[in-house]
Amino acid sequence: MFRTNRKVFKNLIVLSAITFISCGGGGVNLEISQPTTSAYTYTWETASPESVGLRSSAVQDALDYAMFNGNYSQSAIIVKDEKIVGEVYRSISDEEKANLINASPVLTDSFLEEKMGAVDSGSLVTSWSMGKSFTSIIFGIAETQGLLSINSRASDYLNEWTTDERRNITIKNLLDMRSGLNQGCYDITEADEVGNCFDLPASQSVGGGDIAVASNQLTGCINQNFNTELHGSYNYQSQDAYYLYSNCDSMLLGEIFYRVTGQDIEDFAQKNLFSKLDITAYWWRDASSGGQDNGNYLTYCCIDMTARDFIKIGQLLLNDGVWNSERILSSSYINQIKDLQSYGLKFWYIQSGNAGINSPDPLVNKFIYLAGFDGQYVFIDFENKILMARNSLYYPAFDLTTERKMTVGSLGTSNFTVTSPMIITTRGTRVGQTFSPFAMTRFLYNQ
Repeated sequence: MFRTNRKVFKNLIVLSAITFISCGGGGVNLEISQPTTSAYTYTWETASPESVGLRSSAVQDALDYAMFNGNYSQSAIIVKDEKIVGEVYRSISDEEKANLINASPVLTDSFLEEKMGAVDSGSLVTSWSMGKSFTSIIFGIAETQGLLSINSRASDYLNEWTTDERRNITIKNLLDMRSGLNQGCYDITEADEVGNCFDLPASQSVGGGDIAVASNQLTGCINQNFNTELHGSYNYQSQDAYYLYSNCDSMLLGEIFYRVTGQDIEDFAQKNLFSKLDITAYWWRDASSGGQDNGNYLTYCCIDMTARDFIKIGQLLLNDGVWNSERILSSSYINQIKDLQSYGLKFWYIQSGNAGINSPDPLVNKFIYLAGFDGQYVFIDFENKILMARNSLYYPAFDLTTERKMTVGSLGTSNFTVTSPMIITTRGTRVGQTFSPFAMTRFLYNQ
């Protein structure tokens, strides 16, 4: 799958990568369709920090840091023992608007106020790559229900892989980002629109690869070959050397789920996860026609819900997979997440010392966490039953249709998840993300 015509590709990226962020919003008020309604209700309890063994000053310092003017934060929440002990929301500040306009002059004060103003607890935030962790949880639920085994070979369902060395890649290899496949990057010269990132200049290969521009983000991922340049020949019995963070590894899981169960992953999630936790969730698809559901679900990213709903996923894990006295996810799957010593099952791991926590109160040794681009986080402290979450300023762009079908284009011709500060200023002088989740943990834990 060697790609040619890099100049064409580079010029296209310069013209089209995230040009939707300019401003103006399309000028039409669209009625957004609602997902399946919840069969349950859930109300968070609130409590003072001292009542659950935390210090009010530490909780306040952590929240103050998260919401500091210039951090572009929309929400921050801290939970202990299933009770919210700190929670704050805010809209975009005048200083932040000025910074974004300076970085991308096509933006205007009125546009930013319209899109990122008037924020409250009912406002949506988005997952970016935290959606990968949701995909993992949904596979865990399906395994709990006996619908699949994550240790199965992916080629049992992706028959495109049965005749070459990809045939031994397991579902768990994909969940652990250890497939050994190339990352995928958008390439206009390819019929499937997704090329190999190692063919591109290093500056064009960011994060897990760049597939968001492709109208069909699935087919090119299925077509990715084993990365022999990086790994040599494939050895399915030794996976440690194959770690490479890849959006394609995660995108493939949505199609595998569809072929295994006969259900698209969003419909299954609504019935078996979101509705049970009283979550109203919206999951983005690619812009292809047909596929899993008039498009393919972006199982590497892009789920919209409220900040309070996002933190429920952490609480489900702290509850050992039980919600409203019903087992949703098996203890064995949660234990695999809880016992991680490196990235795995779409979750991140860090030791508290590596996060800069040197004298913790309460004592904590490690965090398992969900992470997404532009500063989306849920941190899980299994030892103390503490959750810490933060989301950046967000609005969903619906320039084309009311459907969450991702299409990247110019002003007025895009459907996209628009977060601040990096996505919204990509075409201008990019404003770097200043928020650090590790700094927030230091404020909360260090004495």
